[in-house]
Amino acid sequence: MSESAIQSLDRYIRARYPIIGIASHEESRVMSFIHQVAAIRNRQIVSWSVTQGLKQEPSDTNNLNPTVTFDRDTIREIVAALEEILAFEGDPTLFVFKDLHGIIGNPGRGFDPIIVRYLRDVCARFEQTHHNLVLLSPAVSIPPDLEKVMVSIDWPLPDKQELTEILVCVGNDLPDKYPVHLNGNRENIVQAMTGLTAFEAVGVLNSATVACGKLDESAIPFIVKEKAQIIKKSGVLEFYDSSVTMSEVGGLDNLKRYAQIKRNAFSEKAREAGVDSPKGVLLVGVPGTGKSLSAKAIAGGQMPLLRLDIGSLMGGLVGQSESNMRSALKVAEAVAPCVLWMDEIEKAIGGVDSSNQSDGGTLARLFGTMLTWMQETKSPVYVVATANDVRSLRPELLRRFDDIFWVDLPDAEARREILRVHLDKRGYVLSSDIEKVVEATWSFSGAEIEKVVKSAVEAAFFDEANLSTEYLLQAAQQIIPVGQTMQEQIESLRNWAKDRARSAGKPCEPKPQVVMSRKVMLDL
Repeated sequence: MSESAIQSLDRYIRARYPIIGIASHEESRVMSFIHQVAAIRNRQIVSWSVTQGLKQEPSDTNNLNPTVTFDRDTIREIVAALEEILAFEGDPTLFVFKDLHGIIGNPGRGFDPIIVRYLRDVCARFEQTHHNLVLLSPAVSIPPDLEKVMVSIDWPLPDKQELTEILVCVGNDLPDKYPVHLNGNRENIVQAMTGLTAFEAVGVLNSATVACGKLDESAIPFIVKEKAQIIKKSGVLEFYDSSVTMSEVGGLDNLKRYAQIKRNAFSEKAREAGVDSPKGVLLVGVPGTGKSLSAKAIAGGQMPLLRLDIGSLMGGLVGQSESNMRSALKVAEAVAPCVLWMDEIEKAIGGVDSSNQSDGGTLARLFGTMLTWMQETKSPVYVVATANDVRSLRPELLRRFDDIFWVDLPDAEARREILRVHLDKRGYVLSSDIEKVVEATWSFSGAEIEKVVKSAVEAAFFDEANLSTEYLLQAAQQIIPVGQTMQEQIESLRNWAKDRARSAGKPCEPKPQVVMSRKVMLDL
């Protein structure tokens, strides 16, 4: 990753682009790469910051005035520095201006016209020289006046090779009292560190070593926690520290096998065998049938689980929503391999093609950004989206997923398994007459079966009695299942899914010939 960014920087310098923007939070790391390129191209480096003014790197010689009068008028300071480089007549030079993004402005509130004019003057001057101006900052905003003469590089985070070097260096620098055991574990630790900056990687490794008294695979949980903090600080994604596995999902045997195959497809062994990285899956079905639970279980505690709430990305400033979407996708790529979960996606973008443009087309642009990313990203980010009604989704979105699964109401076998899961969680076992409960919960969703168990356990506790089948039957009687309240909608969705989606599990069996009436159940 870093090599391609270095090659881009080198190519832009040789192509004589007058202004090059570099977006990165890792100023020291990027400066080290700039020094490498400058050495190859025989360029000297002059840097500027609001705190230090213009200075040559290294500072053994200086053809410029190294001091700028600091009167706390930031615009005047920048203008003085730009005037200085405009008059510069020395050898080919890279001028690196740091953190100009917060001063020059942004698309939301506009750009400072004086600085933009000076930058245009710099472009005109540098087109006739071998100088380049590099704008290094955490974010790069290109004024419309400079769009045709300025390029930008989104500098990537450390790749596996860099992280491996960091891991080795940290291990070599540790005191003797901290043993290092990396044999056989190095790849797992490096994989866990992907998505961290170089500074964060060093910090979390040192922190984990102090906590564990050694540097080995036990550092991985600390690294995962550090990633959670990164995601939390970003404010555009939610991190789920979920250890849910498919053993906690009742039924859905087809989906379970599918998830196992897709998880294996992320391995290095799969890459070597020519297996393509999976893109994502859409889970469609009745509310409460375990779609969200399955999304968590697909991560299975083996990959970070990130939740993207499209509504939370919407911002009030022009371009802010699109910027938030790009930031969210960038964070997901940074912590890959991971699962990116989008819950009830039809509520967020189901009406994106409607004629209502009250949002100024923001939602349509977000939708376009997401579609392009899903199509073009090479990062191992597996998108799991859920929807209750897929018919409002655009066909170009459906095409981006590897597969669409229909999640129906559970059949008798799945209901039995769901009962077992929820009774297990509370320390109970299935009784010999549980089939009565399985029959009584026909057309119940998984969430409703969980509610049956919760209510029965609560009632038994209140009565100071042991949980029995009768308590479960009474609890089931109190619920009108979704299979009855949404019967027409469910049947319509089944007809849609029949030829358009794969079945996540066995379909719910036909209604039993003899079903205990609600009145009889009340008499229990």
